[in-house]
Amino acid sequence: MTASDFSLFIGRLHPLLVHLPIGFVLLLAALELIARWTGRREANAAAGWVLALAVPAAAGAAGCGWLLSHAGGYDPHLLQWHKWTGLGTAAACLLAALLYRCDCHRLYRLCLAVTVAALVVASHFGGSLTHGSDYLVRYAPTPVRNWFGGPARPAPATASKPASLAETPVFSGVIAPILEPNCLSCHGPAKAKAGLRLDTPAALRRGSEHGAVMVAGKSGESTLIRRIKLPPENEDHMPPEGKPQPSVDDVALLQWWIDAGAPEDAKVSELRPPAAILQILEQRFGLAPTTAKLAPARPLREVQAIAGQLADELDIVITPLSPNAPWLQANASLARTNFDDAALARLAPIALNLRWLDLGGTRVTDAGLGSVATMPHLARLHLERTAVSDAGLAQLATLTELDYLNLYGTAVTDTGLAALQHLPKLKQLYLWQTHVTPEAARAFASAKLDPQQTQQWREEIEQLKAKIKDQAMTVDTGVAEPTNTTAAVKPVNTACPVTGTPADPAKTVFYAGQLVAFCCDRCKAKFQKDPRPFLARLNLPAANNPTPR
Repeated sequence: MTASDFSLFIGRLHPLLVHLPIGFVLLLAALELIARWTGRREANAAAGWVLALAVPAAAGAAGCGWLLSHAGGYDPHLLQWHKWTGLGTAAACLLAALLYRCDCHRLYRLCLAVTVAALVVASHFGGSLTHGSDYLVRYAPTPVRNWFGGPARPAPATASKPASLAETPVFSGVIAPILEPNCLSCHGPAKAKAGLRLDTPAALRRGSEHGAVMVAGKSGESTLIRRIKLPPENEDHMPPEGKPQPSVDDVALLQWWIDAGAPEDAKVSELRPPAAILQILEQRFGLAPTTAKLAPARPLREVQAIAGQLADELDIVITPLSPNAPWLQANASLARTNFDDAALARLAPIALNLRWLDLGGTRVTDAGLGSVATMPHLARLHLERTAVSDAGLAQLATLTELDYLNLYGTAVTDTGLAALQHLPKLKQLYLWQTHVTPEAARAFASAKLDPQQTQQWREEIEQLKAKIKDQAMTVDTGVAEPTNTTAAVKPVNTACPVTGTPADPAKTVFYAGQLVAFCCDRCKAKFQKDPRPFLARLNLPAANNPTPR
């Protein structure tokens, strides 16, 4: 451990020790007030003993504070005021003890009053260093707050309700209110531990003295998000255990902003929040939902006749997906070029019931995708070998249930993928023979993943594997291969080596470390008596000890 590390170790005792002299000084003041106002002169008889404890406590706290000041990361103006008023408090306490020892009681009381006043000022600056410059007066009456130069009292949360969510600045209106209560006490203007400030986008990009904490466009690679998601008991988790913690919705909003490039002045509408983020924002600001709930599908018995009639008229296939659910699947690929945008529009009466729709090889164009957008429950959509392009894909943004999309052989490019980025359930996307580049496809897939969550799952799997390994038990009889209880051993053969008929996995013996199965107990006994005639069928060499068990 270096000298610097040791001095910081001692310095960090300051928050613990500083409360001792505070208590002693206030106790002395209380004893003097009781003795003076009540006439009980014996009330301050123990003042000498209290002073004997207060002086070394004050000196120790001041010394530790002085060492801690070299750690950096504090507002230099506040730090200087706190340091010198703290040292002044310790000096005044020592002077008060000397005056008390010399029986200069009037001067002792005057010095004690000065000590209390210095203590209050030093405490104010100490609280400002760790909790913000207005910590002690933030909720004081207005005249007191104004006298100390504190800012106006924060408005209630309901007062910050925006008139328009779309025009709300993302950082100042959404992100800053998350960072302020959870992070700025340690990483704000008054105190910047490790040189890290989180009060502005520029400061976030600068990172700390240890490097970047945010990778714009990649929340999964951002240290800020990684450390927030760590278990609270992990020593790298932030905010530290015991401090206010961001909620799950807070983390989702932070990830959304970082993935959007962490812009400084962008508004909510410019970042095109997906449905899940939009719902969080609406709940947070108490706004009426703009994302309408999906209209329920009609009962199957009501649409089945209509579906049959449409199938006959359009020469396509429309069938129920299940007799117990209202969902339909429509296959228009059979009609090929006879099926166009006008025919697609005629499916409107069953739009709420369509779950699968195959338009592959038809004459459907971008204009026809407006009809597809009215099918909110659609989960599978085939558009391969159609005339759709980037312009039409924007109309699919309302298909929040879509998990399969086939664009094989279309004119879609890298630009068109942006319209699909916020489809929450999309898991399979086919882009063969399109104009989408491999780089854009990989970036699209990566953006849909949460690398940090994936890594956490991998680590959990490895931990489970280790636990399984710890549970392993090995039994060795000394005559054959040991049996490991962590895995079931399968026979090396499926046909009986004696008769060639199918083997019974329950009738087995070990030979040369391999499990051999037989069709019956008679064949098993014959093999145990002399296995050598049957080894060729098993493709096993003769063992040194040929006795099976």
